[in-house]
Amino acid sequence: MNRKSVPVLTGLLLLALASFGARGSRSEGESSPGMPGNAERSLPNGWRISPAGRQIALSGDLVLKMLVTPDGKHLLVNTAGYHDHAVSLIDLETQTVHASVNVLKDWAGLALDAATGDIFASGGGLLQPHFYFDQQNHNAPPIAVAEAQHPILRLSSKDGGLKMETGLAIPNLAEKDRFVAGLATAPGGVLYAVNTQNDRVYRLSGSGYTTSVSAQVGYRPYGIALAPDGKTVAVSNWGAESVSLLDARTLQEKARVKVGSHPNELLYGSDGRLWVACSGSNSVSLVEGNEVRQTIKTSIDPADAVGSTPDALVLSPDGKTLYVANADNNDVAVIDVANKQEPRVLGFIPTGWYPTALAVSRDGKRLFVGIGKGLNSRANAPAQGGDVTTSANSRTPYDYIGRVLHGAVSVIDVPDAAQLNAYTSQVIANRPQPEKMIDQSDAARIQTEVFSKIKHVVYIIRENRTYDQVLGDLGTGNGDPKMTLFGEQITPNAHRLARQTVVLDNLYCNGEVSEDGHQWCMAAYATDFTQKAWPSSYSRRTEPSADERLTASPAGYLWDNCARHGVTYRSYGEFEHFKSTPDAPPRFVGNKGLEGHASETWDRLDKGPEARDTDKAEAFIADLKAAEKTGEWPQFMVLHAGEDHTDGMAAGKFTPIAHVASNDLALGRIVEAISRSRFWAETAIFVIEDDAQNGPDHVDAHRTVGLVISPFVKRGVVDSTKYSTVSMVRTMELMLGLPPMTQYDRAATLMYNCFTAEQNLEAYACLPANIDLRARNPKTGSLARASARLDFSDYDRADPDELNRILWKALKGNQPMPSPITRFARGAATE
Repeated sequence: MNRKSVPVLTGLLLLALASFGARGSRSEGESSPGMPGNAERSLPNGWRISPAGRQIALSGDLVLKMLVTPDGKHLLVNTAGYHDHAVSLIDLETQTVHASVNVLKDWAGLALDAATGDIFASGGGLLQPHFYFDQQNHNAPPIAVAEAQHPILRLSSKDGGLKMETGLAIPNLAEKDRFVAGLATAPGGVLYAVNTQNDRVYRLSGSGYTTSVSAQVGYRPYGIALAPDGKTVAVSNWGAESVSLLDARTLQEKARVKVGSHPNELLYGSDGRLWVACSGSNSVSLVEGNEVRQTIKTSIDPADAVGSTPDALVLSPDGKTLYVANADNNDVAVIDVANKQEPRVLGFIPTGWYPTALAVSRDGKRLFVGIGKGLNSRANAPAQGGDVTTSANSRTPYDYIGRVLHGAVSVIDVPDAAQLNAYTSQVIANRPQPEKMIDQSDAARIQTEVFSKIKHVVYIIRENRTYDQVLGDLGTGNGDPKMTLFGEQITPNAHRLARQTVVLDNLYCNGEVSEDGHQWCMAAYATDFTQKAWPSSYSRRTEPSADERLTASPAGYLWDNCARHGVTYRSYGEFEHFKSTPDAPPRFVGNKGLEGHASETWDRLDKGPEARDTDKAEAFIADLKAAEKTGEWPQFMVLHAGEDHTDGMAAGKFTPIAHVASNDLALGRIVEAISRSRFWAETAIFVIEDDAQNGPDHVDAHRTVGLVISPFVKRGVVDSTKYSTVSMVRTMELMLGLPPMTQYDRAATLMYNCFTAEQNLEAYACLPANIDLRARNPKTGSLARASARLDFSDYDRADPDELNRILWKALKGNQPMPSPITRFARGAATE
């Protein structure tokens, strides 16, 4: 048997098929999120959860590290998401949070010095002044604000409580380069710290930990572990697919070992074996010596595409069982590693939404699972969070979309073989079942008679609107006109197109915000880096900088899929950037897969305070007309038209209404031009928002505006099938003859119900704008002052809560602002 990178194959696939047949008869809408007492709950992305064990709620979300105290009586937990960044102490006998300290800002490291009792937590990045003053205004304890300035936080535990102590500096670490991640302690008062931002690891020792040695490692390091013999320190290079093995005293690199994609957490067994979770490869790499000896696939099927996202691991006390959290599969893989020659995946345990940390009791009888996003998807009104949004324009406080995420710790009795088999069956049953959502015979007919005839796909991505904000006044479908901000007077083309084609009133965004939303739109996946970074950034705590080595899906983007399969493609504004200099032509600096396939004209028109989607639309139409002369038009085109994001009420800028109306007019012109072109008979157009953020919507804060336009699209119907972003992605892939990229688009509900084999070649007639597209915001006033405090330099830099409040006030005056709701409707199709 070849021990060099051996995939671990098991009988689980057969078990999966048998279990699926036994449990796969459940309908899509049988369980709803947020319903207490339900064993199974639906998630926004179409998957289900049925968390095992007993659940302990936390004040924060995104649990990134957990440690059992040396006496085995308590569990230390740190949270670093959108809510409280806190270190909590859980009493394992009573299974309650015994103490918790809001440290204001931390990240991925937690370590304990057994000799002194010191608890160290990574301080993440520099605490920004606006966040600092905001915490002061909210009466945060002065010591917490002061101590949160340190790169490494220090706490003590006395009498079962927690107390902030004086934190630690890292000598010679520039503040601009600071983002501390993994931590580890060694005997004799030694502390190791990984700094993600500058790709270095530090060894601190001596009185006050002021003696420092540091070394360069790979791109964006994350986790750290000390070998049992104390001679070697291992550091995972998150964006470099490698692990650095360093001399524990000098930090001289002894070896750099190639492992799987996106290595994050890692740990040593007592026998010296090093286990590395590789989130982008659905795998754990086993390192012995200076090489990978085995690769263990943690997905249910070893052949599964990207999408399991293993991001945490722990060994049982006897070293015989390895537990691995699969964040995107919402489970924990249980692996027998007692046989060094051939580890075996024994089964899976269902968890809450996005498990991100693991620990095990000292006696090995209980497993602790840190939950990143929560135990369900809940309504966000009335507000439940401790940091709720309120304003004079809202009678009821509501929770921003980041606030519907909640952390928890699951306490699970380690299962025997029979219980593990039952758990595995449940994990399999929790996966989406898209075949239940469509008529198979109709799907086969549409695939043959429609999709095979589509030669060109146009994908238009817009910014941040919910369904009710735009189409709530449509008069058909499930809309609430009381919540409509940009109704028919402002968006006449969106309304006409929806009425003339298919109303999609049950369509949801996979992403919560733009940072992960665009990744979902183009890759059907968001990496563990993005999922861990955006909650910190959007809560105004900053995030480490990173390029495509960390942000891009290991499976690539839609254009990469096209390139691999000979499909021509072009981007208009999505992931494309050109850099101009006075003495040289514009140089492409966007996603590498788009070089030579991007519109420099669109990019140029997208820059500056006067950029309008109507101007960019004319650039696209000019390319279309040129293509009509040659007959050569790309098979796949993606357009980013984001003017509907608006600039709020920023003084002197175009009004929100003018921005949205310009975006709508651009959409109408593009559709009209395509429908009058020689390519219309073989074209499909898909339109969606990258995310829905926190706009008002009476069904769900993720529900969004979407359109499907083609001669083969049904006319004048409502399709209430439950779709998501990845439904559009997979439908486009099928039309283009492309395979799915990840587990998410592979399991997406296809949009067959939108199509008919009866072709209608009637051209679309664009409606003119009803309002002044050049209207400007007042240069003075309370809303101008409020908008001046927001950052509009790029999408989603502005505080979304405040921007939504400003938009509502500007458009609705003193009418009370409705509270958006987070709830998923059942997915019954009307056709």
